Amino acid sequence: MRAYHTIVCVEDSEKKDGAFALTGNMLKLAACAFMLVDHTGMILFPDVIALRIIGRLAMPLFAFTFAEGCFYTRHKLRHLLTVLIIGVCTSAVASVARGQVCGDILITFSLSAAVIYALDALKRAVVSRDGRASALYAVLLALAVGGSVFICCFSGARIDYGIAGVMLPVTVRLLDMRSFGATSELAENIYNRATMLLCFGAGLLAVSVASGGIQIFCVLALIPLMFYGGRRGKAKLKYFFYVFYPAHLALLCGIYLIIHPDFLSALL
Repeated sequence: MRAYHTIVCVEDSEKKDGAFALTGNMLKLAACAFMLVDHTGMILFPDVIALRIIGRLAMPLFAFTFAEGCFYTRHKLRHLLTVLIIGVCTSAVASVARGQVCGDILITFSLSAAVIYALDALKRAVVSRDGRASALYAVLLALAVGGSVFICCFSGARIDYGIAGVMLPVTVRLLDMRSFGATSELAENIYNRATMLLCFGAGLLAVSVASGGIQIFCVLALIPLMFYGGRRGKAKLKYFFYVFYPAHLALLCGIYLIIHPDFLSALL
């Protein structure tokens, strides 16, 4: 089992081995359950607001586990392209259904990945004191952020959770310098469980303010994250979400069409 000590130091992770701690797999499965509840409410029971409130925890947990995956994947470009291609396919279906160009959560997270990877490259160049590479990656980071702002705010496409959603996974990795050779006491102390949750909490507040309404309940996702033990878990669920996301939507939409056959007739 691969050790994930993103928010906890080695000593803290070892201490939690004998205590209750959530793994990354547990968080991902919980996020899928919350998403299923949310979309069940959205598609089948739109008047049951409680289902939508429960579903507000899904996106933050996915954002967190996605940021973890961005950090630990060995094939960053392949990871980015995988998320982007699946996102384009699922967003195309959603765009036809809504009659508007839109980008679903996979498009949001593909933009997040671009920003995270540019930021990681800049960190590595700065720590290694490579001025030329630092300047190059600073430009790439500016392009990734600027491109995300343009797509979310000025392109006319409706991107899930907007620029606040794009930046939410970035907050998870924002202050971490330890994995890039920065082993000073300052670098080790500036990034810990408290500072990570503080950054992520600020990102959640930005999402709730930008989205409004019941989105404020997304801050409750901080509760399970407080019990995250810094490990992935034994099962390999790397691509589980990418299959579950379109599959559960197709199932729910199929159930809706069975219950409302007149809707399909109207479309045809």
